[in-house]
Amino acid sequence: MRSKVMILGMMMLLLLSGCSDPVQDDLLNYINEDLKDLTVLEEEALAEYESVTGDNYEDDYTTYVHIKDVVMPAYKDFLDQLEEVKPATSEVQEIHELYIDAVNMQNNAFIKILAALEQQDYEMVADANEMLADGRAGIRKYTNQLEKLADEHNVELTE
Repeated sequence: MRSKVMILGMMMLLLLSGCSDPVQDDLLNYINEDLKDLTVLEEEALAEYESVTGDNYEDDYTTYVHIKDVVMPAYKDFLDQLEEVKPATSEVQEIHELYIDAVNMQNNAFIKILAALEQQDYEMVADANEMLADGRAGIRKYTNQLEKLADEHNVELTE
């Protein structure tokens, strides 16, 4: 998931056509301006999550406190700022909504992980992990749709 976010965060758009295209202009603004700083916030929040999960897991208490005190505030800040982005065209708005939906899914998964750790409910942890996977799938869908729209409007996405 981080690699997709990093790729998106590092994308630079190159204009291939001199024709005026509102969607093309909106895509350029969306990637180069609107998302430029937001991808850094997302990467930082996800890195904090990864710092206490998987191979970095120490114990439930450490994980709980770190998610509650560090990950959740950082991810919520990212989500709030993401929701403030208002693309100018309906085509970019639709794709942006895919991103918001995926990020909301992941945010809800973090909330569920906290509840699961509080209750020591490992089935709930499994459900939350499934929600995280669904969020990652949503981000992949968003990225694919963004690439498709860019291609349709003669915009090249590069790293």
